[in-house]
Amino acid sequence: MPDRVAESAGRGATASQLRTVFMGTPEIAVPALRMLAARTRVSCLITQPDRPAGRGHQLHVPPIKEAALACGLPVWQPETLKGAETDERLACDLVVVMAYGELLRQPVLDRPRHGCINLHASLLPRWRGASPLQAAIRAGDPRTGVSVMRMVRGLDAGPVFLAEEIPLEPHATLPGLHDAIALIAASALDRFLTLWPDVAEHPQDESRVTLCRKLTAEDGHLDPTQGAAAIERWVRAYTPSPGCWLSVSGERVRILAVEARPGALPAGQVAQVDGEILIGCGEGMIAVTRLQLPGKRAMTAREFLNGHRLPGSVG
Repeated sequence: MPDRVAESAGRGATASQLRTVFMGTPEIAVPALRMLAARTRVSCLITQPDRPAGRGHQLHVPPIKEAALACGLPVWQPETLKGAETDERLACDLVVVMAYGELLRQPVLDRPRHGCINLHASLLPRWRGASPLQAAIRAGDPRTGVSVMRMVRGLDAGPVFLAEEIPLEPHATLPGLHDAIALIAASALDRFLTLWPDVAEHPQDESRVTLCRKLTAEDGHLDPTQGAAAIERWVRAYTPSPGCWLSVSGERVRILAVEARPGALPAGQVAQVDGEILIGCGEGMIAVTRLQLPGKRAMTAREFLNGHRLPGSVG
């Protein structure tokens, strides 16, 4: 991309003259799309197709599609971008990507005149991959942010143009961090466009790379042999997605909120003390403050204790 930037600089191009395409799907990308539409000439939004979701399997419209239509932008929802490099909708100056949902192949990356940039929700090279928000909270990182990077074939491996950093509060939750990152991504894109075309890129330090993968429901199976503080971060990181759970009498009980407590109970043993549900951990205990039985509504620990018997242990 440096040669392309230099070429642009020679023509005296500005961000407002760029013909751009945005690729994204979930709600977290909406502020960035709106920023791009305010700063450049967005010719198209590319997002995932409407898909069945929920118990009724009704078609779910990607949140960003609704935002694009409200802005009067054309929307393209291909099943895949494999072979799409010949489509004229990709014949633009720059593609901006955030949480699109498909790994872009090299012919697609090469199609825009100035390549593709990605708004990645971490401070690269930390947490390359599909679940950087959950990874940062679970690891107890003191800070996180958004990196604006040039897309290359490797997973989040391209050089970084700039990053916007925010502190990660000790009791940060996934929904709260999601909303903060959505706004920071728009701010980072705004800064990138303000610097365009005089924005330099810097290679990532490969010795500092950490990875995070796409999470499944099994990743939410809590392990009571871990320390209470680690489990408390685990629950904050994975609630609501993919969700945390413990096996109770053969059923998966969702654990929605916990607090780490000092004390000593054997790992996995359950006790009721002063209206609280306590579970022993490898170090300390957790107090379960909100939980959800299969097929039931979420409830507080006190509500659970009013109508249910505690098991002796969980796993």
